[in-house]
Amino acid sequence: MTLQKRNSSTRLGATTVEFAMVVPIIFTMFLGSIELTRLNFIRQTASNASYEAARKAIVPGNTDNDARVEALRLLTSLGVGNGATASVSRSLNSITVTVAVPIGQNSWGLTRLTGGFSVTQSCSLTPEAVR
Repeated sequence: MTLQKRNSSTRLGATTVEFAMVVPIIFTMFLGSIELTRLNFIRQTASNASYEAARKAIVPGNTDNDARVEALRLLTSLGVGNGATASVSRSLNSITVTVAVPIGQNSWGLTRLTGGFSVTQSCSLTPEAVR
């Protein structure tokens, strides 16, 4: 056997061991990046749902329930409505809609890390004047 052929066969075992050690780390980083992207998507969706629900609530004649239904409709249509809640509070000068989305129920994978957390977004708008 030549020296080059012998080094090649011994290096094959080292490559296999290195691959076995690195693959779990790379796989975890890959899944983590997907999960962080999903978390950002949920945050943006909750923010948009609270804004659209607040817009619905400021129109004269609409009720708090109309705003809640609008927020949950938007969340459900984009696939993040599992366990989501929406609440509306009115004050003299503003209407605030708060949307909460539990991460564990809307996660794609790492629910052990995100099980007890939720994304909460609020939007406050001034009601339209009745003419």
